[in-house]
Amino acid sequence: MSWRPGLVKTRVASTADLPAESMLRVEVSGVPICLVHAEDGNFYALGDTCTHEEYSLSEGELWEMSVECPRHGSRFDVRTGKVTGLPAVIPAKTYPVSVEDGDIYVEVEG
Repeated sequence: MSWRPGLVKTRVASTADLPAESMLRVEVSGVPICLVHAEDGNFYALGDTCTHEEYSLSEGELWEMSVECPRHGSRFDVRTGKVTGLPAVIPAKTYPVSVEDGDIYVEVEG
């Protein structure tokens, strides 16, 4: 992924830190991020705070390609942030992810 103005690329973890079908809470420039190693083998990053009620998504569960909030069961597509299960109606913010030499990078607005 190429560098874009306004985005800061930060190493957040090693691929070894995140086994398949797991999640990890990381922070980039003060932004809480839910880092996901999804069932399709890819890594995704979305805002770690549920848009329904401020609760950590990384403490929830993965259901296929969605993360479920442990508080009320809202679900978000890890690829797009789109709501896939109510009660949330506002999508989660997603962030570009890249993997280089076994390291995972996330880009956030800087």
